[in-house]
Amino acid sequence: MFQLGKILQHDGNKLLIEFEQEINAEYLKTLAREKDNLVKVKLIDNDPISAKQNALSHVLIRDIANWQVDDPKHIEYMLKYEYEYEQDEPFSHATASKDEGTIWLTKVIQFVIKEGVILNKRYSYLLEQNSFFYYCCKYRKCAVCGRPKAQIHHIVAVGNQKRREVDHRLYPFASLCWIHHNLAHNLGQIEFLDKYKILPIFLDQEALIKIGIMSNAQIMRFDKKYETEELFLQEVGGE
Repeated sequence: MFQLGKILQHDGNKLLIEFEQEINAEYLKTLAREKDNLVKVKLIDNDPISAKQNALSHVLIRDIANWQVDDPKHIEYMLKYEYEYEQDEPFSHATASKDEGTIWLTKVIQFVIKEGVILNKRYSYLLEQNSFFYYCCKYRKCAVCGRPKAQIHHIVAVGNQKRREVDHRLYPFASLCWIHHNLAHNLGQIEFLDKYKILPIFLDQEALIKIGIMSNAQIMRFDKKYETEELFLQEVGGE
């Protein structure tokens, strides 16, 4: 059962919420079953889904349908079914918030990149989405032309450092086929990024391991190093 409420007060990890309807004390006791009462709280974005988000959603749904030779309504239903399963609530273009629109588009973009959907064109709205460039890297698809088995391009050169001794979480990347990878080096970073509207993206642990840039052991070793350095600095600062 969902209840709509309004936040009256906020203090750190504490919220005072006033619900529209009175909460039955006996019902709360029944739900608690002699334990603490727990709730799921969703913070609501008051801004509605933007016109850009709405437009991008519909053109991607159309392109997926064309690629699969299917009805756009059926594709939309399928994607909404998956969204509701993961988010535990339905999605509607008519009532979605801007935050919900972002979550929805991230899911649609992931489907497009992972499945290799052929798009009608390189939409400008799509190139404003960090998730597009993130999933291009994660699934090794060229962020310019969509070719598979793309190379992971370091936007900031790591120089002569041994790759195993570099924490790649600290460096931005772009996923490029060999043609556009060579072009990036020939044109230079600034000109290439501006020409093709590339947003350099920092990759998380999951993506770096999936594409083979780092191993879990490497990441754990760096984290241990950072922890040791932080403890040392705290110790020195306390003297």
